[in-house]
Amino acid sequence: MKKIILLNPGPVCTSERVRNSLLKGDMCHRESEFSTILTNTRKKILQAFAPNGDYTTAIITGSGTASLEAGICSSLSDDKKILIINNGVYGERISRIASAYRFKKVELKYDWCERPDIKEIEDTISKDPDIEVVAMVHHETTTGLINPIHEVGAITKKHGRTFFLDSVSGLGGEEIDLANDNVDICICTANKCIQGLPGLSFLLLKQNEVKRMRNIQPRSLYLNVISQLDEQEQKGECPFTPSVHTFYSFEEALDELLEEGVQGRLDRYKKASSYLRKEFKRLNLELLLPEGHLSNTITALYLPQNMTYAHLHDSLKERGFVIYAGQGELNKKIFRIANMGELTMDDLESLIANLQEVLSE
Repeated sequence: MKKIILLNPGPVCTSERVRNSLLKGDMCHRESEFSTILTNTRKKILQAFAPNGDYTTAIITGSGTASLEAGICSSLSDDKKILIINNGVYGERISRIASAYRFKKVELKYDWCERPDIKEIEDTISKDPDIEVVAMVHHETTTGLINPIHEVGAITKKHGRTFFLDSVSGLGGEEIDLANDNVDICICTANKCIQGLPGLSFLLLKQNEVKRMRNIQPRSLYLNVISQLDEQEQKGECPFTPSVHTFYSFEEALDELLEEGVQGRLDRYKKASSYLRKEFKRLNLELLLPEGHLSNTITALYLPQNMTYAHLHDSLKERGFVIYAGQGELNKKIFRIANMGELTMDDLESLIANLQEVLSE
């Protein structure tokens, strides 16, 4: 089978080691063997992302959106408000989840190519004591924009609010220190910068947040964070049938991450995106965002003049590379190239050579 290089922001290309882990065989999720895998996987998440903080973690079978919804529906007290900082498709997703639960919400909307206004965020929080949770996306893959998590975390800490961070495409790929950035609840997934397979996601929670959330009545059976956490911590089990084989690959991917080192992974991604952006400029492709706002793992580019996304996508796919379209209002203007996942410099150099061919046609 021809190798396909995935340049979409998840699911990503995985290593042979991660894929081969699926071959361990079938396992009952109520046996001690699975309990060992679950316990080890939770320990490795904390070792990678919260080695110095007072955090715990709950793993949920489902995509990143499953843990995102679990976190939102489990963290807001009755009659309190959630403040949503919205500057992209995934900020909009947080808003849609809050609306589905009929939560009281305050929304600060910004242009998709803009970082949020820190002063406006602080003013909004300071004037409304009913705002309990402040939710923001770490890495808006809509455009490849990195949001100012440290500044927002400092504001939420100052005013005694919960900082809820969607880091589904950030954790493992971008600079973050959960404790130092005052992140109370962090959402992530196995299949992006951690380089596992799709089907598992997780929440990292400060211990004092867990205490607060215990006072909130469950609004979901499957997606209640406290019931998931208690089963995993106290019994070494998942309350419902987990994706057992995906756990094999998730643990293997975490082992790879710990061997490479989280900083090593960040450095690799940064080197890859720097190389690609230098080459994109050489090919006269224009970046959507200023480089200072960009993540380590996604570059959004304006479509070349007189070329549709469909033609660019299909021409590259024929050559073994899958790129990604723009979303919403940007759909007809841009395309996106992600460099997260198990990609070598040879893969990236081959992409540039093939992209140059397609553009010169």
